[in-house]
Amino acid sequence: MRSITDQEVVTILLDEHKLAASSLTNLVLESSNQFLRNDITNILTSTFSHQKQIFDIMAQKGWYQTQNASQQELSKAQQEVSKLNA
Repeated sequence: MRSITDQEVVTILLDEHKLAASSLTNLVLESSNQFLRNDITNILTSTFSHQKQIFDIMAQKGWYQTQNASQQELSKAQQEVSKLNA
C-alpha cells in the first residue's frame, strides 16, 4: 500500500473547502431566518479564509499553478462586475 503524499492531502483539503463554500452559499441563499443566515455567513467567511490559506500553501510549493491575467483582461472583468452592480 502506498502512502498518501502531502500534495494529495492538501489537494483534498482544498477541494473540500470549495465544496463547503458552495454548499454554505446555497444555505445562506435559502435561509429565511436572519440569525441562521448570519451564522452561516460567518462560517462561510471563515471557509473562504481557510481556502485562501490552503491555496497559498499550494501555490508556494508549486502544487497549484495559475496563469496571471493581463491588465486588459482584468479591466474587462472589472467592467463586467460593475455592470452587475449597476
